[in-house]
Amino acid sequence: MLVDRYQGRLFRIAYMILHDRMDAEDVVQESLVLAWRRLGLLEDPAAFSGWVSKITTRAATDVVRRATRRATNATDGEVFERLPPAPALGTATSGDPLNPERSALVQAQMTALAGILQTLDASVRSCWVLREVGDMSYREIAVIVDATESTVRGRIARARAHIVEHMEEWR
Repeated sequence: MLVDRYQGRLFRIAYMILHDRMDAEDVVQESLVLAWRRLGLLEDPAAFSGWVSKITTRAATDVVRRATRRATNATDGEVFERLPPAPALGTATSGDPLNPERSALVQAQMTALAGILQTLDASVRSCWVLREVGDMSYREIAVIVDATESTVRGRIARARAHIVEHMEEWR
């Protein structure tokens, strides 16, 4: 039941951080397995959503850090070919299925946004994704990324400014 309820949200978070469907799926699977193993350590069952989101965000950020340390990017030409189909794991559709032109436009915008997110520092990207995709409060994000609320607000503001600047052509 927990997997059915949270995997779509966790996938969206991981994908927006990683911009790679296979890595995002791996991160979500590993996060859910880890959460299952450590479920007994969770003191407040109501905190499950934030707790499992924290596990997923940290796992995705670790993948980004490892890739950065390797200093090679074998996916340069392949990244956009592996975008998740809309809808991914029960998410909302990326446009009106009866209007293919609108669907294509929305998919192109999402592709552009995902590419822009990859140019952000991982800590800034994580905060923005948790706020805009995960719909979390600043306080929840601060706990997940182990930062102060004001730091989180600053990171999100920087991310928003960067996105607005680079998405200008889509206005």
